[in-house]
Amino acid sequence: MKKFWTYLNKKSYYAILLLCILTVIGTTTFITRNNMKTLDKLNEQNAIDLDEEFGDYDLEDVGTIKAYQEDLNITKEDIEGAGSAVVESPSEEETAREDTSATKDIIVVSGEETKSNKSASSEKVNESRNEKRETSEEVEETFSFSENASLIWPVTGEIVMDYSADKLVFDKTLEQYRVHPAICIAPSEEGIVKAAAKGKVEMIKNDPETGITVILDHGDGWKTIYGQLQKNISVKQNEIVEKGQVIGEIGTPTKYSIALGDHVYFQVTKNDTPVDPKQFLTNN
Repeated sequence: MKKFWTYLNKKSYYAILLLCILTVIGTTTFITRNNMKTLDKLNEQNAIDLDEEFGDYDLEDVGTIKAYQEDLNITKEDIEGAGSAVVESPSEEETAREDTSATKDIIVVSGEETKSNKSASSEKVNESRNEKRETSEEVEETFSFSENASLIWPVTGEIVMDYSADKLVFDKTLEQYRVHPAICIAPSEEGIVKAAAKGKVEMIKNDPETGITVILDHGDGWKTIYGQLQKNISVKQNEIVEKGQVIGEIGTPTKYSIALGDHVYFQVTKNDTPVDPKQFLTNN
């Protein structure tokens, strides 16, 4: 008997659960249908019949619209007939007269200033021309050199390695025979190096073989080169130096000529081709 009541209780639990589920589904379905009916009624009430509201109209074709636009165009004759004032543009002659009068006024007002400006500008042009002439004359005077010109010795001393382009000379440092494009002069007195001729400092460089080196341009393709100098050079690049002006002092020779002792490397070139400096040097 007890088992029977237990089984019955279990069945009644499931039955009640099923009944609740069916009740929820039914209630939801009922509410949804009522809402749909309500919405349909509202839509019917809010619906507007366009034909009743605005009447039955036909759309105009494109040709009819263009005709309406042409009717709306207003011509100049229509405006004059209506009594409206029309602003006429000034004629070409009147415009030219106004422009001419304005130009005349400007010229009259600024005439004195224009004359002064012209005179000032002409003076500046003349000054610049004179400066150019002076510069050109100075360049021609400064850089004139020829094969008949003479050079002074950059230092007073003895040639410890001579120039040689055709035969080999013995290099004490390298311990071999080779050609030599310059002369090496060991100073007999103070080691001050002077410019062999008037020229312009073309370059100051630190060369691996000739050390601190100064190159002077004497014009007409002629140059003199001074090597094995100290760092405290007495001239600067693009400076014009006079003949005999101090360039610098002899420094410690590089490893490529250290066996020659203290000396100045002196080279003369014509269009970058070495020539024998001795043919230009005066008596030492």
